[in-house]
Amino acid sequence: MTRRPTKSSQKKRSDPRELARFVEELSWLLKSFEDIDYNALSNFSHQAELFISNSEKFRPSSSVDQNSMVLVGILPNFLMDTKLFPVNEGIVEFAEAALGLPLRRWQKKSRYEIIGQIVCHANEASPEKIARLSEIIEEMHDNQTSIRNVIETNREQGRSWSEVIGRLYDGL
Repeated sequence: MTRRPTKSSQKKRSDPRELARFVEELSWLLKSFEDIDYNALSNFSHQAELFISNSEKFRPSSSVDQNSMVLVGILPNFLMDTKLFPVNEGIVEFAEAALGLPLRRWQKKSRYEIIGQIVCHANEASPEKIARLSEIIEEMHDNQTSIRNVIETNREQGRSWSEVIGRLYDGL
């Protein structure tokens, strides 16, 4: 790569070796993009504006969509927490209790595959479950919250995820 002039040096460089390197690098760049229609560049800014305005249509329009996005965003990190989920069976039980997602043949899958399947199918849960669960998990993100402490205590006492989630849904 070529060196850029420093801010203190306002003088343009005219060294023939640097100019030769510049032309060489420019030719490599142009060659790597030789299939580009340079005449289309004038339309590029208009097309970029259309792309940006069309992408606005894909933003979530309702709180349910936003809750799904929040849930999908934080679920992997939450489910990877080995303090809450020391074994894969706990993850599977949680998915069934919290989201109503039964996972078949989970014994033959890795932790990552199980979590991926849960994340991919989390939007199949009811909007109420998604909303409540996203609130709970967001609050639990910090290891020091009261909800986190209650869940850890319940799990240490041997309560199933079904019982723990039931208590949380009932308004802990």
